[in-house]
Amino acid sequence: MEARAVPAAGRLPTARLVVEGMRPRQWLKNAFVLGGVLYSGEFLDAGSLATALAVTLAFCLASGATYLVNDSVDAETDRLNPRTASRPIARGDLAPRTAIAAAVVATVGALAITALVNWQTLVTMAGFLALQVAYSLFLKHLLFVDVMTVAAGFVVRAYAGLVAIDVEISEWLLLCTGLLALFIGFGKRRGEAVALGGRAHPQRPVLEQYSVSLIDELIAVVTPSIIVAYSLYAVLAARSQVMLLTVPFVLYGVFRVLFLIHHRSRLPEDPTVVVWTDRPLQVCILLWGVSAGAISALS
Repeated sequence: MEARAVPAAGRLPTARLVVEGMRPRQWLKNAFVLGGVLYSGEFLDAGSLATALAVTLAFCLASGATYLVNDSVDAETDRLNPRTASRPIARGDLAPRTAIAAAVVATVGALAITALVNWQTLVTMAGFLALQVAYSLFLKHLLFVDVMTVAAGFVVRAYAGLVAIDVEISEWLLLCTGLLALFIGFGKRRGEAVALGGRAHPQRPVLEQYSVSLIDELIAVVTPSIIVAYSLYAVLAARSQVMLLTVPFVLYGVFRVLFLIHHRSRLPEDPTVVVWTDRPLQVCILLWGVSAGAISALS
C-alpha cells in the first residue's frame, strides 16, 4: 500500500499562515479596549458590550495588519534572529505579497467596523494606525520614545473603548493604562536586554542602549506610579470608593510580574506571554475583573 505523504510546513493553508503572522497571542493587548465598558458598568447593557467587543475585534485586525507589514519589511533581518526566524514570513512559508494583501484587507475591516460605531472611534482607529506606522518607520529607533510610543498605543485602545460607548472620559483610567503599559514595555525591554547579553542587534541598534541596570531603575520609577495612580483613582474618581477593594489585586499583579522578571526565566522578551502561562497571574486578573465589574455595576 502506498504511504501517504506528509504535508510540508510550507503547505499549510494560507489563511492559517496569515493568522499566525498576525500573532493572535498579542491580541490580548487589545483587551484594554474593554476597560471603559468595565469601569463604567455598561457591560450589563448588551448593546454597549457588543459595541466594545466589536471595537476590540477591530483593534485585533489593525494590530495584526501591523505585524504582517512589519514582518514583510523585516523578513531578511528576522531570519538572522533565532527569536523571529520562526515567523511564517521569515521562514518562507508566507509570501510578503500575500501578507501585505491580507494586511490591507484587515486594515479596511478595522476601519469599517469603527466607522459603523461612530466617527470618534473611526478617528481614534486612524490615529492608532498612524501611530503604528510612525513607530515602525522611526520611533522604534529612539531611546525611551520607543517604549513611550508603545504605551501610547495602549492609551489609544482604552480611549477608543470609552468613545465607542459614549461614556464620560476618565482621565484616571487613561493615566493608569499608560503607566501600566510603560511597566509592560520596560519589562519587555529588560527581557530583550537579557537575551542580547550586550551583543549588537541587527534590526534595532537602540536596544543596545538599554542595559539591565538602567531598565531596572526605570521599572522602579514606574511601579510605584501605577500603584499610587490606581489608588487615587479608586478614592477620587471611581463610581464608588468600594473600588478600593480592587487595589490588592493590582498590587499582587504588579508584584507577581516583578517576581517573574527577577527570579524566573518564565518571563521572556514579551511579558504578555506570561498571562497565557502563569496561573497565579491569571487568577489575579480574573478576580480583579470580576470585583471591578461588580462594584461598577452595583454603584
